[in-house]
Parts: sequence; structure tokens; C-alpha cells
Amino acid sequence: MVNARTATAADFDKAADASARAFWVAAVIAGAVWWFAGPWWAAVPALISLYCGLQAVGASRAAANLRSGTYRLPNVNNGAPGGDASNFRR
Repeated sequence: MVNARTATAADFDKAADASARAFWVAAVIAGAVWWFAGPWWAAVPALISLYCGLQAVGASRAAANLRSGTYRLPNVNNGAPGGDASNFRR
């Protein structure tokens, strides 16, 4: 879980990577369940896969918005070089 008001772009990148890995695991499980048990049983892992994919896209967009300075929530890292203001002097 990432705190949206204090996270750096690197934090969002890590969250996006974790969600993308979860997407692929759930997609493979959904495919295996579809193959062995049928499409109705594969609906739950397929929905989990879809949810994880949407989370990955959202975290990637948040990281890109922090880097460009267009992040919509108040965050000290908004617009800082690389999306991290810890070593940034104003």
C-alpha cells in the first residue's frame, strides 16, 4: 500500500511492478482454471487479474504525473526531479 500524499515516483513504480506481477499470476491461474474446470469457474481469477491490471496502470500513471508535476493530490514530491524531493533544494 502506498501513501499517495508522501510517496515518491519510485514507490509508485514498485507498486506498479507488484501489481503487474499479480496480474500475470492471476491471468495464468484463470487460464488453467478455464482449461480444467470451465469458464464459469475462471470468472473469479479473471476478475482478480483485471483488478490487478488496473492497479498497475493507475500506479504507473501516478508515477508519471509525479515526475511531470501534474499529480492531483498535495505531495511534496510533485514536480521534483525524478519524482523524489528528498535531495532537492529549492
